[in-house]
Amino acid sequence: MMLYVKDDKGYKGVYSRIACPANTVLYSLLGGDPTESPTRTSIQIAKDLHIEDEIGSCINHSCSPSCSIKDFFVVTLRDIEVGEGITFNYNENEDVVSSPFKCGCCGKMILGRNHELLF
Repeated sequence: MMLYVKDDKGYKGVYSRIACPANTVLYSLLGGDPTESPTRTSIQIAKDLHIEDEIGSCINHSCSPSCSIKDFFVVTLRDIEVGEGITFNYNENEDVVSSPFKCGCCGKMILGRNHELLF
């Protein structure tokens, strides 16, 4: 497996075991459990389709992500180093973030691209 989960100061994160170039498929979400509604730990892969996955649930948000979600796959956006954190931008991937939060890197609320659907 190219990825591993690590607890860092009480928060889980996903990290790369290998160095790899941009546009590399790092992980498949195909083995996860589908759900129609978003949860705090699901990843949206299509309209009204989210995946609950043991590794995927630990991939953190970043406004400058190392990866993106393309269909059922976690794909690198740039070269990744050994031990680097794997992140994606929740606001670009999720229609609605089920548990909105204030971003640690930019200070903005992370709500999803269609967050007005919450209200």
